[in-house]
Amino acid sequence: MRNLMALLYYLCALFGCSVGGTTIEHHNVIDGVDILDSRVRITERIARFDCKASRSGQCHYSLFRSGCPATTAAGAATDPQCAQPAERFALAAGTTREIVGIAEGFKVCASDATTAMGADCKPQPN
Repeated sequence: MRNLMALLYYLCALFGCSVGGTTIEHHNVIDGVDILDSRVRITERIARFDCKASRSGQCHYSLFRSGCPATTAAGAATDPQCAQPAERFALAAGTTREIVGIAEGFKVCASDATTAMGADCKPQPN
């Protein structure tokens, strides 16, 4: 069923139909050098991750569940399931990945480093 939905979206795109969606950009530049250049395009329940450039050669993504408050006032996660990403993966610069059937409202954190990130998209201490 997920593949059928993806096929229908591709056919719509082929004929110029737009189904709306959200685009999330991560673009960090220091002294004119791309540290991270990434785009995530979300339409309905399909997310397309596009790692355009990364200083390390890979874009590292962490996906967090929706509806989770990032942290308490003391900095701790309010729910243990919210403290850990639902999914982590890396893409080589210049590659893309699509996830079909992804939960709505997820939060995306992207980095050029392999360091684990918290729900606030800041590196977690070891």
